[in-house]
Amino acid sequence: FWLKAIFARAGAPGSGVPAARRCRVRTCSRMAVEQKDIEVEKDDQQRINAFSRLNLRYDELDEEIKELKKSIQTYKDATEEIEGCMEDNGIALRIGEAFTPVEEDAAIEKLSKLTEQSEVRLTECTNEIEDVKTRMDVLKKVLYSKFGTSINLEK
Repeated sequence: FWLKAIFARAGAPGSGVPAARRCRVRTCSRMAVEQKDIEVEKDDQQRINAFSRLNLRYDELDEEIKELKKSIQTYKDATEEIEGCMEDNGIALRIGEAFTPVEEDAAIEKLSKLTEQSEVRLTECTNEIEDVKTRMDVLKKVLYSKFGTSINLEK
């Protein structure tokens, strides 16, 4: 209410404010009011909630992918170290808190299985994150077309 009164006084004839300025002030105030008057319907709220869930899943998958890549690199580094090792008494493999002596071939086989499992999971996560990203893009397009700049779906 007070804002309209100020605009009315400022735009009144004899107030010292030019007519062109009066129109701009009124236009800007109407545009600001129009942007706030967008109604959020049930379907829109469901889309926003779905986007939020997908965004959380995207973040979880992104973190898991980073950890899997790190694990795969660690397994590959360990395999290279074992292959370059010339120990006569074998390799000590850590199981829990204890170290168990194992032969080089057994350790390399165990590491190759761990690497393979991690690579399979990495592929699954990569495919899922691409699917999630596609679904998020579709929802973004729909929500931005309705709400414009009054909604923020970026990170």
